[in-house]
Amino acid sequence: MSPQTFHPDPNTIPTWTALSFRPGGARRPLMFWSASSSSQWEAESRHDAQDAPPPSRAHRSRFHPVSAAELLAHEPESVTWVWDHYVAAGRLTLLSAYAKVGKSTFAYSLAVAATQGRPFLGFPTTQGPVLILAVEEHVQDVQHRLHRFGLLPGDPVHVHAGPLDARDLPTIEVFVREKGITLVLLDTLSRYWQIKDENSNAEIIRAVGPLLEMAQRTGCAVLVIHHEKKSNGESDDGLRSVRGGSALAGIVDQSLQLAKPHGGGKKRRVLKAVGRYAETPPELLIELVGTDYRRVDEVQEQVWAALTDQPQTVEQLLEVAGVARSAFQRAIEALGDSVIREGEGVRGKPRTYRRDPQSVWREPVEMDSAHSAHPYE
Repeated sequence: MSPQTFHPDPNTIPTWTALSFRPGGARRPLMFWSASSSSQWEAESRHDAQDAPPPSRAHRSRFHPVSAAELLAHEPESVTWVWDHYVAAGRLTLLSAYAKVGKSTFAYSLAVAATQGRPFLGFPTTQGPVLILAVEEHVQDVQHRLHRFGLLPGDPVHVHAGPLDARDLPTIEVFVREKGITLVLLDTLSRYWQIKDENSNAEIIRAVGPLLEMAQRTGCAVLVIHHEKKSNGESDDGLRSVRGGSALAGIVDQSLQLAKPHGGGKKRRVLKAVGRYAETPPELLIELVGTDYRRVDEVQEQVWAALTDQPQTVEQLLEVAGVARSAFQRAIEALGDSVIREGEGVRGKPRTYRRDPQSVWREPVEMDSAHSAHPYE
């Protein structure tokens, strides 16, 4: 399996101009990019630019006020989700975690599910082409990870492995439009943005703003992976622990945090979300089972669905539920008195399980857009 590789070509972008000047003898870039739409972004040096030549194009005002009547004449559009409740089309989403917690592994699993149109953590995805910008990964690591999660040769996944920065973004946007990309995955933000001070809100807005505008112009979802400040990777407030100042948390539409739960298993993680959408679950306990990420309560649902009012052995239930033995045992424990346990668990008298007819346990209801609370309440 060989993922398609994306090679940016700056010559394909006629509206990109790179100038330079020498304040105090140091050569610094001054870049001006004018998009074809009314929206544009200017990245300018904040240093003394007296010796700099003027921009090659005049500024086009983005000021376009509308009246209340015009504003209310159209029904507000509903959010289009690439991954329901978490990653929205035309929006910028941040996924952060401490080193080696598994943020890239999680994101690549999501990318494969999205390109194949499979549910992820029990929530639907919108099938479409995916572009992975692996700016700090070796292509062999990318290939291994995608293969692990079931990528097929015919899946519309495009991979760029190697350094990139803001100067490549216009070329990337052309590629996104040409291929109809629905999800762009940037791994990682800190290797892309090339800023000097991660606590400078002005620098962060200049670096991340163009990614947000690309998402808005093209309608693709942009998911950026980023590192946390915390030294232990334990669950905490995701906004305070993200590297990059308050501006980063403010400019993204969704901020997701992957963390190790306190006292949890080594394959369990907590997925927290803070963002603009009431329908997003604020917290999920998830687990990597084989090559699939699953909600812990989702495993319980599968085990409960496999149980009947007739006794079944562990092997019979494992075959029906399709879960690992360790996950099955945890689910059975969590189901508690809802499950009747019989047999001695020895040769000739195997342990069996069946539903308690008087059980009050029931499967969680599906959440729709009218729900604003946790989906499993």
